[in-house]
Amino acid sequence: MKISVEDAISLLKGGLIVALPTETVYGLAASILFPKAISKIFDLKGRPQDNPLIVHIGSTDDISLYAKTLPPSFNALAEAFWPGPLTLVIPVKEDSIPAIARAGLPTAGFRIPDQDQTREVLNATGPLVMPSANISGKPSATSAQHVEEDFGTGFSVLDGGECDKGVESTILCWDNSQWTVVRLGALAPDAFMTVLGYVPKIQELSKDKTARPLCPGQLYRHYSPKAKLILTEKIEADCNMAIVGFADKNYPKKCRLFSLGNSHNPEEAAHSLYAILRSLDMENIACACVDMNFPNEGLWLTLRERLQKAAAD
Repeated sequence: MKISVEDAISLLKGGLIVALPTETVYGLAASILFPKAISKIFDLKGRPQDNPLIVHIGSTDDISLYAKTLPPSFNALAEAFWPGPLTLVIPVKEDSIPAIARAGLPTAGFRIPDQDQTREVLNATGPLVMPSANISGKPSATSAQHVEEDFGTGFSVLDGGECDKGVESTILCWDNSQWTVVRLGALAPDAFMTVLGYVPKIQELSKDKTARPLCPGQLYRHYSPKAKLILTEKIEADCNMAIVGFADKNYPKKCRLFSLGNSHNPEEAAHSLYAILRSLDMENIACACVDMNFPNEGLWLTLRERLQKAAAD
């Protein structure tokens, strides 16, 4: 059910949940003032309660209300990349953010989304937790239609059109002496060089299913369609399956192509990724080959990681 900005503000202030657009993906939003609503988000998504949520704020000034300490370069990163697809994990005053939102951790991730309607909502409601608006484990929602596919046409959603970036925010966490990328996202690691003077290291993904995540996106299997994905650097001539690939490449003509766009345009591929993965299921594709012959740098790193997670057993 499409709602207005005013409707979204009213519902959130009343302790209810709505779906809001951001430049990355749509999110299921609840006010940090209503722990019961936050708990319901976990139930709606089927999300483990040990998987913390990102707190979305409308202004950098809000941070002082929640931060216990600010790591070095926090203000420089915020000034350079907010509003935008960057989440910063910092120590918090534990009584300022509900424990259920933090999964009991002494830290929380914060960001300011680059979406005018949602910032208008945030400025009226105060901070909102907002995990991706999809059933946990499925491809994230990048349109209001995707939200309705997962939660029904009666679910309240503020329609902001298709998300610009199409993949989640990059998450940085201060680790003793430097910032570390704990989730790849819409900002490539080398984007931080000009602010930090170094490229943050990427934390390796743990395959330990008992490991407790520090932030969203650290579960090994994630973003997955029902279709089985076969990742390959080379599509063979005798391939007879659907192909997730690129419009400017040649594939066997008998194969149905789900195009991520141009193979030289990682932004276009990121924008299309989740919609393509959802399309596989909409067309009842049982198995698809994924062309992984693309660079291992920049935003392509995020695409590679998302596809690896989507294909994981």
